[in-house]
Amino acid sequence: MKKKSLFLSCIKQMRIRCWVKNLFVFSPIIFSLEMLNPEIFLKGILLTLAFCFVSSAIYVFNDIHDAESDRKHATKRNRPIASGDISVPFAWGMMVCLLIIGLVLSFLTEKLSVCFILAYVVINILYSRLLKTQAVIDCFCIAAGFVFRVLTGGTVVTGGVSSWMFLTIVALSLFMAFGKRRGELKSYGSGETRDVLNVYTLDFLDGTVFMCAGLSVFFYSLWAISQNSDLVYTVPIVILIVIRYLFLVFKGWAEADPTTLILSDKLMLCLGGLCGIIILVLLYGTQIISMF
Repeated sequence: MKKKSLFLSCIKQMRIRCWVKNLFVFSPIIFSLEMLNPEIFLKGILLTLAFCFVSSAIYVFNDIHDAESDRKHATKRNRPIASGDISVPFAWGMMVCLLIIGLVLSFLTEKLSVCFILAYVVINILYSRLLKTQAVIDCFCIAAGFVFRVLTGGTVVTGGVSSWMFLTIVALSLFMAFGKRRGELKSYGSGETRDVLNVYTLDFLDGTVFMCAGLSVFFYSLWAISQNSDLVYTVPIVILIVIRYLFLVFKGWAEADPTTLILSDKLMLCLGGLCGIIILVLLYGTQIISMF
C-alpha cells in the first residue's frame, strides 16, 4: 500500500481538528469582560496557539506509546504512527519541535502560563505511561487537561479564574471524560484496546456520568448568576446541551473524542453557537453599542 506524503501525515498526526479544545483558554478572557481589550485578546490568541502546539506534541507522544494497541483498534489503526506513515524516530523529533515552539510562545506571552502548560505536559506523560490504567484517576487526568487550559487563559486577566468557573470546568470535563469511557465500554466491552475498560462497569459509569452532568449544570448556574444576573437566561440552553450530550452518550456515539462528537452533531453545534452568541450579547452588548 502506498504511503501518504509525510507532510499530510504530519498534519493528520497533529490532530488540528482537536485544537477546538484549546478555545477553553479564552473562557476567563470572555467572562472577565476583557475580550475587547486588544492586548488581552492578542495574548489570548497567542496562548491558545501555544496550547495547540503543546497538545499536538502530547498527541504524538501518546501515539508513539500506544502504537501497538492502536493497531488493534478499528479506526485508531489508521493513525500515522500506528499505520507506519510516520516512523517512530521522526515522531520523536516532531514531538520535541512542537513542544519547544509551544513553550517558547507561552513564555514570550505570559511567563506564568508556562507553569500551567508544563503541568499539562507532566500530567499527560504520567497518564500515558502509568495512570491511564487506573480507573477513575484516568478520567481525572483527562479532565485536568481542560482545567489547565482555563487556568492558562486566566494568567492574562485581572482576578484570574473564579471559583465557580473552576468548578464548572472540572465538572464538565469529568462529564465528558466518563461519558467517553462509557461509550468505549459499551462499544468494545473489554480492555483489548484499553486495559482500564476491564475495571469499569456500565452501572458505575452511568451513575457517574449523570452525577457529573448534574454538577455541571449546577455549578454553571451559580457561575452565571455570580457573573451577570442576565446570564441565568442561558441556563435552559445549557441544560438542553447537556441533555443532548447525554443522549449521544447513551446512544453509543461517545467513544470518539468529545470534540469530534460535538462537531459531528448539528444540533449540538447549533445549540452551542446560540448559547455563545447570547452570552456575548449579554456580556458585551453595551460595550459594543457604546463604541458606535
